[in-house]
Amino acid sequence: MTGTRAGAVADGTGSGERAPLLSVENLTVRYRLGRGLTGRARTRTAVRDVSFTIPGGRTLGLVGESGSGKSSIGRAILRLAPVSEGRVLFDGADTAGFGRRTPLSFNRDVQVVFQDPMSSLNPRQTVETTIGQALTRHRALSARDRDREVTHALDRVGLASYHADRYPHELSGGQRQRVAIARALAPRPRLIVCDEPVSALDVSTQSQVINLLMELQRELGVSYLFIAHDLEVVRHMSDEIGVLHLGRLVESGPAEQVYRTPAHAYTRTLLAATLVADPVRQAVRTAHRRALGATTPAPGATPGTSPRIGDPA
Repeated sequence: MTGTRAGAVADGTGSGERAPLLSVENLTVRYRLGRGLTGRARTRTAVRDVSFTIPGGRTLGLVGESGSGKSSIGRAILRLAPVSEGRVLFDGADTAGFGRRTPLSFNRDVQVVFQDPMSSLNPRQTVETTIGQALTRHRALSARDRDREVTHALDRVGLASYHADRYPHELSGGQRQRVAIARALAPRPRLIVCDEPVSALDVSTQSQVINLLMELQRELGVSYLFIAHDLEVVRHMSDEIGVLHLGRLVESGPAEQVYRTPAHAYTRTLLAATLVADPVRQAVRTAHRRALGATTPAPGATPGTSPRIGDPA
């Protein structure tokens, strides 16, 4: 992987001040579970009172275990999950004001890259059709211009033009994820929600994809919400890191600060769980993880029992 990102304050304060492109304010996400034996409606709170901002051209990494609520936050931003309380503002506009029908302009400006490209890409469509549809949905292009843009999109993500005629099953996992990134970039978005975009890839391919995303950000100025469970990966990708545990944001700050001097016990547990190539360092982390295990709330605990930012670690 490349060197880590220089920390930039996500709320736009300090010397690197930028106006927020995305603001999430006191977000709570609840899912309906149907009715119990008593006939009363049941719900599950996946996210509770989470707030953060992402300036233009910056990356916020959300890290946490499975079930921590990080993907629910991404889905709420994309209007695929309910915003039960709080607000999601994009470029100053409250997305709740869109009503049931999401404006095409929002769908153009906010794109997504999912974890498994084999599931998110249509297996019956060639790469050219997949990217071409994303182009023509949001941009008025002639057939010739569309073909030229598809070739340019593939070149931008490091794929040769002949990949345009291939189907997803004819590509490797890394190539499929590059196609998914090219499709997300085709409408020229301002924010991309990256939901575990490298977790299904091997380590060497992960590095290639992360470096690609960072290069594209430098070139295009796009912002990322980067969701992952690996703190080491998030540290390399992000300007800011937010740590989620049981639906709450328990720690946040500049990426290097959170990685090197974690303030919360759960963040230290995540760091201790990260695999490293050095066997001596790995042995130290394994021992540290075992020592921390007794002090960290179990994943099955309810979100309301998780400590807030600033609580004693």
